[in-house]
Amino acid sequence: GAVSDPTVLACDQEQWRGRAAAPCYAAIINSDSAAAAKAEAHWALKDLKQANEWFRRALEESPDDLDTLVRWGDLFTESHQDAEAVQIYREVLEQDASSEFAMLGAARLLVHQFEDDANRFLQPLLHGAQDGPKTAALLLVARIALESGNIDEARDMLDSAEVLILANDWPPLEVYALRAAADLLDNRPQSEWTQKALKFNPHFGEIYATPAHFYVITRRYREAIDLYQKAVDTDPGLATAHEALGANLLRDNQMSRARRHLEKAHDLDPFSPVAVNSLRLLDSFVNFRLVDDRRDDSVPITLRLHKDEAAAIAPYAIQLARDGIAAFARRYDFTLREPVVIEMYPDHEDFAVRTAGMPGLGILGAAFGYVVAMDSPSGRPPEQFQWGTVLWHELAHVFTLEATDHLVPRWFSEGVSVFEEWRSGPNPGVRIPMSVYEAMQKDRFLPVAELDEGFIRPTYDGQVIVSYMQAGLVCDFIDRSFGTNRLTAMLNAYGDGLDTPAAVEAVLGMTAEEFDRRFARFIAEEHGPFLEQLDDWRDGQQNIAKRASSEDWKVVADLAAQLIDMLPDYVEVDSPYLSLARAHQARGDTTAARSALENYWRRGGYEPQALRQLSEMFIAENKREDAIDVLKSAILVDPFDLEVHNTLGNMLLAADRADEALREFEVALALEPHDMATAWYNLAQAEHALGNHASAQNNVLKALDAAPGFRPAQKLLLELASNTPE
Repeated sequence: GAVSDPTVLACDQEQWRGRAAAPCYAAIINSDSAAAAKAEAHWALKDLKQANEWFRRALEESPDDLDTLVRWGDLFTESHQDAEAVQIYREVLEQDASSEFAMLGAARLLVHQFEDDANRFLQPLLHGAQDGPKTAALLLVARIALESGNIDEARDMLDSAEVLILANDWPPLEVYALRAAADLLDNRPQSEWTQKALKFNPHFGEIYATPAHFYVITRRYREAIDLYQKAVDTDPGLATAHEALGANLLRDNQMSRARRHLEKAHDLDPFSPVAVNSLRLLDSFVNFRLVDDRRDDSVPITLRLHKDEAAAIAPYAIQLARDGIAAFARRYDFTLREPVVIEMYPDHEDFAVRTAGMPGLGILGAAFGYVVAMDSPSGRPPEQFQWGTVLWHELAHVFTLEATDHLVPRWFSEGVSVFEEWRSGPNPGVRIPMSVYEAMQKDRFLPVAELDEGFIRPTYDGQVIVSYMQAGLVCDFIDRSFGTNRLTAMLNAYGDGLDTPAAVEAVLGMTAEEFDRRFARFIAEEHGPFLEQLDDWRDGQQNIAKRASSEDWKVVADLAAQLIDMLPDYVEVDSPYLSLARAHQARGDTTAARSALENYWRRGGYEPQALRQLSEMFIAENKREDAIDVLKSAILVDPFDLEVHNTLGNMLLAADRADEALREFEVALALEPHDMATAWYNLAQAEHALGNHASAQNNVLKALDAAPGFRPAQKLLLELASNTPE
């Protein structure tokens, strides 16, 4: 209904049926048709630059033609220029607040951006609009409902849309595609609507691409790949399907095939930022190294690491991955069947493009099945995240996804990963941000049957992190109330195709509503006392900051101790443990400062400077094993700290753990320190302790090449020479 020119509509009818419409559109272009009609014809022929030019001419001729102005905005939307499109829709609505197609255009953009403000435009369209915009609004709401898992609501919307479509003799293809998607979500992938669509238009690739999108949002990437391939086979000119196929092939580590489809997408739609960004990312892989770890008793692991960081990260990432794979295989009774690929990106925006095709993503890691992508330790300031914990979290996803053939709902997979961070991760401890306690206080937790919506379409700022934490707490509740084997049983239930209400009833023996009531009691018992003191906590934090600025350290210590009593597990960046340690240190009570930092660390705190300070305190107290453990924790925050590697290496060497010391000294050498003589000498010491005398001698000679007068190296060389057989 947005286009009314009869000559354009006649061509559109041919195109909707999959017949050759190009000559029809070309005839419009070569005729004396109106400029707006020529713009539509160029657009249909995918010549967006000429379409833009003819829309400009049309508006020069008729500046008050708001319908043409809206269509120009739609062209900007299709060419990925959202800001310009919004500006046009706003301009139209300022002149005519009842412009239904402008409201529709704005709603489409806002839905794409996951903005709730879309409802402000959709509601008037659903109630009393003309058939055209009302139909489009019904289709848009149906798509949203499907993305939220509300299949019945979506089908109701599609029924209403189809009535209007048939009454106006419009093509029913989008209805058919969304009905096929609904069938897919209803575990009926072989939908009757597919053949109906292809009978109407044999070249309608969206009949496969639209359902494929719903495979993607439920993280069933390989099934999505198959459908997107059918889409481009059906319509080789469908740029969006080539682009989505390329993106999902990347998720499956099929790099060459992904590039071919991304290049095709770019050829068809050079304006697409997703295709451009993804191709640039693939080009950047020349700067990455592949590190393989193959063992007879487990699946292979491949790391894709930036060449400047690989030597420093690889030893720890491989060990951590091996530990995680072994732990999760035991706990969830599932053995991985394919190699695991782990990618770490020093540039967060590269990771964002790897994950979503666009920069600006707020997460730290993502698992696509057997492929894990995440920020490298240098991707963010070390005090902002602990890369070891992120890797542990993503490895748990590998198991929950693969054990269920990717049928596990988003909330449960995230919940298990968060729970495993807390329980078994390299830095265990229950870490809940204060914003989540505030959400608890406002009763913002969702029913378990609706928890996925908090991830997919959040309704308030910060809801995604609240949903992460709620999911982790739900898994904690199941584990503590019913046993760890019930988490495994829930995974098996999801793998059998059950939804959350059915899985809860089958595994836990209660309805989802009863589960919600019991979980609410659990939260009240575990966190209710603190929630009643939340206002006091906020006041206490403000007072600590004020007193610390005036160096009133006794009061700071007293206030921090009070807050720790309220919430002893709180170890975020503004943890009162850090304030308490600082206050004790300022007052000269080193033992109390060490105690505060130790409690902070043992409960999962990982601020790098605090860990370095704690290790020094342990060394001063001759608690060398504790110091070693703290330094290992520090490496899982920042593996590029040369001093930490050298200190840890020397302590391990002194503890007769030369094999571990060797790893630290190898990493220290890879960091290319200014003092290369000491780096080679340390390596030589470790090799000597392991009995590798030839390697030790080679390394000590390199130390002496760097500093010929280096006495410790000279002494070690003499010792090695005296032990060398003649």
